[in-house]
Amino acid sequence: MTEREGEASEVMDAPRGTGLRRAVGDLVSCPFCTSTWVAGGLVGTYAVVPRAARLVAAGLSAVVVSDWMQHAWSVTEQKAEG
Repeated sequence: MTEREGEASEVMDAPRGTGLRRAVGDLVSCPFCTSTWVAGGLVGTYAVVPRAARLVAAGLSAVVVSDWMQHAWSVTEQKAEG
C-alpha cells in the first residue's frame, strides 16, 4: 500500500498504486487523515452501538494516560540527571 522514500533518518511513506489501493495508502501514510477517519468511525459507532464505542473510547483513553505518564517520567528523569 505504501513504499518508503527518503533517507534512513527520515522515514517517509508514499502511497502507491491507483484507485482504492492508493486511497488506503493515503489513509495509512497520513496521520491527519487516519485520525479523521478514526474519529468519524468512533462517532458512527456511538450512534449505532454505544456500549462498544464506550469500551473503545475507554481503551483509547488508557493509551493517552499511559503516554502522558511516560512523558512525565521522561521529563522527571531528565531533570534528575541535571
